[in-house]
Amino acid sequence: MKGQSDTLLLVVEEHDLMDVTSKIKTKTYRVEREFGLIVGIVLSLIGGWKVYHGNTGPVAISLLSLGLGLIVAGLLLPQLLVIPNRAWMRLAMLLSMITTPIMLGLIYFLLIMPIGVAKRMMGWDPLRRRAASAQSYWSPYNKRQNDPRHFERMF
Repeated sequence: MKGQSDTLLLVVEEHDLMDVTSKIKTKTYRVEREFGLIVGIVLSLIGGWKVYHGNTGPVAISLLSLGLGLIVAGLLLPQLLVIPNRAWMRLAMLLSMITTPIMLGLIYFLLIMPIGVAKRMMGWDPLRRRAASAQSYWSPYNKRQNDPRHFERMF
């Protein structure tokens, strides 16, 4: 239509505007702040421990400096830690993909399997598969289970 403006005019009353602005979420950078403080404290403690014991090499100074920098950034400018936090989480995911199968394998082969082998060596047979004299492995039901009312309220 000729001569008409394509601008949309939005009329909002004052109390509606307060309601809308209170529902808008703002980024708090809480996770980045926690990352900066926790990792910074750990790195500062490691670096400080090395410096305290006389090791003033580049590794100790770097750990201490990086830790203090993370603490300051976590307290004052946590938005600077978005990318380092994301990289840290990716490293954690990669390490968990490597270590989880190794740990579960070690638990299985060093704990669960030896217990099962020892129990079988002592004659443990929960399914009674070694009953050579049995004509069938059928276990009869209890009398209560033959009653159809048994299935009405199972749980």
